Amino acid sequence: MVVYAVLGETATLIDTGNPGEKSFYQLKSLLKEHKLKLTDFDHMIVTHMHTDHAGGVGMIQQEAGLPVYVHKLAEPVITGGESEFHRTNEFFNKFIKQCGADPFIHQHDRKYKEEIWRDVRYISEDDKIYIGGLPYKVLYVPGHSQTDVLLMNEQEGITFVGDHIIPELAVNAFIEPPVPGAIHRPFPLIQYRESLRKSREKRLGKCFSGHGKPFSKHIELIDKRLAQQDARCMQIRGILADGAKSVFEISQGVYPHLKGAIVFLGLSQIQGHLDLMEARNEVMKKEHDSINYYGLI
Repeated sequence: MVVYAVLGETATLIDTGNPGEKSFYQLKSLLKEHKLKLTDFDHMIVTHMHTDHAGGVGMIQQEAGLPVYVHKLAEPVITGGESEFHRTNEFFNKFIKQCGADPFIHQHDRKYKEEIWRDVRYISEDDKIYIGGLPYKVLYVPGHSQTDVLLMNEQEGITFVGDHIIPELAVNAFIEPPVPGAIHRPFPLIQYRESLRKSREKRLGKCFSGHGKPFSKHIELIDKRLAQQDARCMQIRGILADGAKSVFEISQGVYPHLKGAIVFLGLSQIQGHLDLMEARNEVMKKEHDSINYYGLI
């Protein structure tokens, strides 16, 4: 993934890399090559709460004490501690079972590790945040995660897009648990398509993604991603032509190479497309022995 050091009247760090000393010292070494150190920065911004983007916050704060900006829906993860960790794990355990897969084989073995973030400043849609001394507008674009934001300066023609759009690959809209206190989980692919259409209407200019090289012409790329999602729905229709199947069975038909814990990536993708197809009245869900099966209408 890519970490951005944005320099101007001030210096701002966008995303922080993976957790652990290896990533932390790689970041420090890269900054040193440009005669920079962490204490030169005014603050850091996390584009979304996946570990490859937010994992370095704790160690950076220990060394430099930088405040961190992140979307407000990250608060339960940041402040929830071990109870939130276990709530999330229980959700994924149940989700994998409902898909017809085996959590003992297809769930990541995650262990709780306490990490305390300090001086957290929560942002939301239309907030203004300064990057390198210039004002950027926050655009909330859930889908890939529930905490994704774009940081947009239309006057300068620059947008930091995190993992919302990546030229080199189609982004997974990951299944996530409901927010604390809610009953129903989000429908991430439906959200993601709405977010893509929302960002399609903006003048994003030159886009700096969390992976790969900077790009422009975001409209063409968004249209391509929406078409790919529709094509995946058609593929799923073909798999269901001979009868109802579980999410795991469909996933194995689409992604036969996925094994072990990474099967979850396929389950998440397929469930998202089934959510979309169900909303379009193309498929119907039925439960049998606590497993969800989907068939064509």
